[in-house]
Amino acid sequence: MNAIVFDLELVKRFKKGQLSEIVEIGACKVDIEKKQMIDTLQIYILPKSGYVTKSTREFINMRKEDLKRSVPFRMGIEKFSQWLGKDYFLCSWGKDDKFHFVNQCDRLKVQLDWFKNYNDIQSQIGRILNPGSKNQLGLKNALELAGIEPLGKAHRGIDDAINTASLLLKFIDKIQLQFNTFTAEQRSDRTRIFEKYDK
Repeated sequence: MNAIVFDLELVKRFKKGQLSEIVEIGACKVDIEKKQMIDTLQIYILPKSGYVTKSTREFINMRKEDLKRSVPFRMGIEKFSQWLGKDYFLCSWGKDDKFHFVNQCDRLKVQLDWFKNYNDIQSQIGRILNPGSKNQLGLKNALELAGIEPLGKAHRGIDDAINTASLLLKFIDKIQLQFNTFTAEQRSDRTRIFEKYDK
């Protein structure tokens, strides 16, 4: 069984009502039994406008030449879902990336049958590293507390995914990953859940 640790980066928004759009999917595949990373994937997504602004590129550490390999959202999701394999847990640092995945797939009517066994590992690792605290622990602080040297640059999806996977591996024996499905009830709640992102 593998754990897929993913991180999303979004187009920078400058006005009220501008929809959030995924511009990068970074992911790391972890073999849970062998306790090692076995593969990585980075996909740049072309926004609806057909262009990634300079401010967004600078924020996510995207080079101008990376634009040439950007793909439409639907194609990116197809590539990502095929790469997942058959049996896996989906993991992210906090629930925001789950919401953005589901929201954009829902808006564009992209199938979500691959979205299963989702786990927010931020909450579990946060309780291990900072017991008794009710505050969410940021990735940078978690890496520091865990004694892990960060790889690459913050706000670059592939680097954040690998760093999050390093945390998962360090605490793999203390984390409980859950099997679950994306239910109709969760889908019906999407308007309330995503309201704060689309304002």
